[in-house]
Amino acid sequence: MSAAFTSDECNLLEQALDAAWEIALHSGQLDGYRLETAKSALTRAILSGYESGERNTSRLAIAAVAQLESSAGRFADRMPETPAA
Repeated sequence: MSAAFTSDECNLLEQALDAAWEIALHSGQLDGYRLETAKSALTRAILSGYESGERNTSRLAIAAVAQLESSAGRFADRMPETPAA
């Protein structure tokens, strides 16, 4: 991973994260637990895609959300049981 990003690169990454966050919020799959971890997971996925050569913000965002959604089962498996009221 690069040690530093240019301002243009930062702008591109910010746009991709903003788009991914909007998609994730509107998917209806984020509960309180996932809100705390979703943004960092999206950021990691976007940075990974960027480092792999992707520069299209829409594709970066969509791929990040897809990765987040595919990991939903892994998150659910680790969540503690909610006690019945």
